[in-house]
Amino acid sequence: MIGELTFQDATCSKPAYCIDLLGNLVRCSSAGPEQGLIPFAIELASAADELACPFPWTLTIDAVVERIALVSETQASTRAAYPRSKLETSAYPFVPHIEVTEDEQLILKAIELFPTLTGENAIAVREQLEAIGVFMIPAVDVFSPTIHEAAGDGLTVPPIKTVTAGWMSSMKVYRKALVRSA
Repeated sequence: MIGELTFQDATCSKPAYCIDLLGNLVRCSSAGPEQGLIPFAIELASAADELACPFPWTLTIDAVVERIALVSETQASTRAAYPRSKLETSAYPFVPHIEVTEDEQLILKAIELFPTLTGENAIAVREQLEAIGVFMIPAVDVFSPTIHEAAGDGLTVPPIKTVTAGWMSSMKVYRKALVRSA
């Protein structure tokens, strides 16, 4: 179900849907963090792999765009939120918003420690970081300067391979992923 296409913040109508860096359809609302990497993002509406091969019940990008075009004819707020009748694409992947209350220095120490760990210890640290709202940056095939840092000579030709994992919350990138050409 598509639901609301827009929501109001203090100043204007905002789009209730966008696409993240990975191609996921993301739902946004006033309940989400305004200053987030993906502003106002609250949940993953449809994952990119499901959008590539949708089920009959999958909320697709095309369905949202069709609804925007239909509703824009009569609602100025929808036209204002989607000026080109398209969904905006974020420069960041979606991660759930969990308010990070842990000390930043402690988080950075855990991130630095992570590559040296194996097995259960690595799983435990990753789960602990995720529980406090810090997630490993997912792998993507194309270099994105918002979440990646080039290794070696700095040239990155797609596809890329992660050398060292990056970490982010919904509000900031703690460490960019170090990548090189595959």
